Amino acid sequence: MDAINLLPAILIGGPPHSGKSVLAYSLSQVLRARKIAHYLLRAAPDGEGDWSQVMEGDKVHAIRFKGEWTAEWVRIVCRDLAARVMPLLVDIGGKPTADQMTIFDQCTGAILLTPNDEEAARWRERVALRGLPIIADLRSTLEGESKLQPSASGELRGTLSGLERGQGIIGSAVLDALVERLASIFAFSEAELARIHTAAAAPADARVVRFDDMLRRMYPNDGLPRFRPGDLDAILADVPAHEPIAAYGRIPAWVATALGARRDLRWQFDARLGWVRTPRFTMSSFVTRPASAAGLAFHLAQTARDRVQLNVSKTEYYLDYGAMNGLHVPYVSAKMHVTVNGPETPGGGLPLWVFAALGHVYRNCASVWARQAHER
Repeated sequence: MDAINLLPAILIGGPPHSGKSVLAYSLSQVLRARKIAHYLLRAAPDGEGDWSQVMEGDKVHAIRFKGEWTAEWVRIVCRDLAARVMPLLVDIGGKPTADQMTIFDQCTGAILLTPNDEEAARWRERVALRGLPIIADLRSTLEGESKLQPSASGELRGTLSGLERGQGIIGSAVLDALVERLASIFAFSEAELARIHTAAAAPADARVVRFDDMLRRMYPNDGLPRFRPGDLDAILADVPAHEPIAAYGRIPAWVATALGARRDLRWQFDARLGWVRTPRFTMSSFVTRPASAAGLAFHLAQTARDRVQLNVSKTEYYLDYGAMNGLHVPYVSAKMHVTVNGPETPGGGLPLWVFAALGHVYRNCASVWARQAHER
């Protein structure tokens, strides 16, 4: 008998262009600021992600990645939902088919965002068929006032106005009420989950480095702190140089790459997969194993006498960690400085274990640096 995962997974459902991705992004930002542990899982290959909320609109449309729903995609999403290691917000597609409804079965509740009563009824029926309780049933409008509505059912009801990409809805009474509801469901604090992840579940062959704690020490007065490139020397000074480490907490791509190149970054905590061992890539002038088999493609270009740029793109939206080990990547001479550019694709770009693996494989080059699209 399969074990039951007691961590919540809250589906955000509604038709296309109803503002689901804006709502999901806004919820995640407020929850992060309140240190409520969660992960936002983009469960549809439709090209939306945090990057689409922080980039200019014309560029978003130019780079939007339209993946395809496949049986393998649905299988992997369901697998990762079932094995979740954090409370989840699940941003799902606007037109789920019967096969895709199996994703609903891995969720524990639903937030509905629809433009009218007809769509609301359609989505209420979908979640009812899978036995999901409705946490909030909200209407989406481009104009007008956001407001809460009385409800005797226990569901949160109201109208959200102005859900436009890049605008966010911070400060809305409806959003605040929804965050409070989620806070009561996502019962674990960041500190509590971190203790679980870094104690009994942590790798035994490496020292756990808590980058969330490091960040708070460096920026104690910042409500939503982020590492800055100028922090790299201080970060490396705070990380053991002569023993394997296991990285826990949010870090940017350039930190993961530097740790892969200049420290023994053996493990990383992935909010989707839990603890994963950093894959090992191999440099090759003749790529005998196509990168596309793992969902990645590489383009190497020389930008100066001693500098090259490696552009990494996705051929699959949802990368399979199990296909990564032993991947062949372009050969680069040790005298060259390497800049790795993550893909201008959805979902925040590449998993950090890819950047760590690239840092490790190019560790003997003159230098190696990396950045996601939204970090440029």
